[in-house]
Amino acid sequence: MKLKKTSLLFLMIFSLVLGACSQTAQQPTESRPGDAPAEKKQEGQPMSDFPTKPIELIVPTPPGGSNDTVARVLAKVAQKYLPNGQSVVVVNKPGGGNTIGILDVFNAKADGYTIGFAPSFTLTVNPHYGNVPYTHDSFQTIMRVLQLPGFMYVKGDAPWQSFDEMLDYIKQNPEQFSAAVAVGNKSLLERINTNAGIQMKIVPYDGSAPAMAALLGGHVQATIGSMIDAKSHIEAGTIRPIIGTSGRRVSDVPLLKEKGIGVEVNQLMGIIAPKGIKDDVLAILHDAFKQALEDQEVTEQLQKIGLEAYYGSPADFQKDLSDNFKMDGEALKQVGLIK
Repeated sequence: MKLKKTSLLFLMIFSLVLGACSQTAQQPTESRPGDAPAEKKQEGQPMSDFPTKPIELIVPTPPGGSNDTVARVLAKVAQKYLPNGQSVVVVNKPGGGNTIGILDVFNAKADGYTIGFAPSFTLTVNPHYGNVPYTHDSFQTIMRVLQLPGFMYVKGDAPWQSFDEMLDYIKQNPEQFSAAVAVGNKSLLERINTNAGIQMKIVPYDGSAPAMAALLGGHVQATIGSMIDAKSHIEAGTIRPIIGTSGRRVSDVPLLKEKGIGVEVNQLMGIIAPKGIKDDVLAILHDAFKQALEDQEVTEQLQKIGLEAYYGSPADFQKDLSDNFKMDGEALKQVGLIK
């Protein structure tokens, strides 16, 4: 009996020892501080160390215009939200009807270090002429930033108090009325000529800022531009809006379509990158600029120049570009600028 009890006791002790050894073998090794499971790293941390150097934001227009103004405000604040304390440097590359700067983005390495601040017409109008290697979907869209309401402006002391008076003058004096415009918006004035049955001279400039300067200098009688280009001059009384060119009214100034002229342009601004950038790099850029667009500093700066943010995701912005590309192509065919 004693022997049987001893044997049972031995078996119990042996089982306990064996079980403890088995549990020890199944437990993971002790983790060191900072080590996280691979699954957790994938969920909570970006896989890229981007950016490790400054990011270049190319603006295809000269300094001082609407695109440049908004781009610089955004670039300054986006730095707060980029990893690794990196900066965003604005580089103006005007020329070629805004195509030079866009071409630089198109030809850049798809690593996220060269991106562009694009007015939508450079992607939805210029390609229809067949003079550039890119089209509306040749880029990776990062986000839509805003929509610019457009106006036709005349000098503050211009003899026409209304668009109707100005239109009568142009009809009675064909080829004696000239209007300045950024090259990319040239088709807008051509469409107004066709739809209104008038013959105003169109003087293209490489950007809205020099076009506005031409009006202020008395070299032309009108110009097309946004509120950014005109706000300070309107407040000073040196110029005034005479007709709106957008699809929705944002002031007491009438719209072209309200005057029976079936023309409207809804100009968008957004950020683009070369096609093929990695998803994690795209996410970092998108998130930084989206946070900047929502930042109080940017909101206040936009309000000062009469604008408000109009955010759109990469997919939203690409859909806008695709829709506008189709509409702009139809408008260009209507006025005989393309077949």
